[in-house]
Amino acid sequence: MMWNVEEQSQRAQFMNHMYKCSGRTNGLYTGLWEEFCLNEAGPYCRALHFEREKAISDFITHAKTLSGVAADCSDQCTEEFIPSFHD
Repeated sequence: MMWNVEEQSQRAQFMNHMYKCSGRTNGLYTGLWEEFCLNEAGPYCRALHFEREKAISDFITHAKTLSGVAADCSDQCTEEFIPSFHD
């Protein structure tokens, strides 16, 4: 695996961001990632999960409604064949 300078720079920048957001002033970076995951990423990901579930459920409900309308319409939307008329 090659050393990626850009990736390592981004990691260091993000560590500094997490340190500032944590409100720490003691110079200790230990546990920042876990704190970030529990306090920021975790709640965000949980909310996103339920938003996606709701979107899927709404889509399925809407699709069933459309298919139900199409099924109901199939009986009503057909014209009766009259042999003496020509199209």
